[in-house]
Amino acid sequence: MAELQKVHRVMDKKLAGAPHETLLVLDATTGMNALNQAREFHKAVKLTGLVITKLDGTSKGGMVVAIQRELGLPIKFIGLGEKADDLQAFDPKQFAEALFSDKG
Repeated sequence: MAELQKVHRVMDKKLAGAPHETLLVLDATTGMNALNQAREFHKAVKLTGLVITKLDGTSKGGMVVAIQRELGLPIKFIGLGEKADDLQAFDPKQFAEALFSDKG
């Protein structure tokens, strides 16, 4: 975490206010441990959002609700596969429908 903080300080020296975006990438299969990860990274550097990967698997990614509720971090992108096109902008309505769907 100290190295990450140092990177932020160096960037800020080169360009005031940088970095302008700090996204934490979380694996949806991590489960509720992702909340602990988000807490620790958010303490170290101010996060501006999340990228949730592996939502194409069996995990539905319900932990993002807990993270958003506690830390107020928006989900910016989701990963639904391994190809570049599988990284998509987050659609809250579509995510909620999938989260509460009874389809496997």
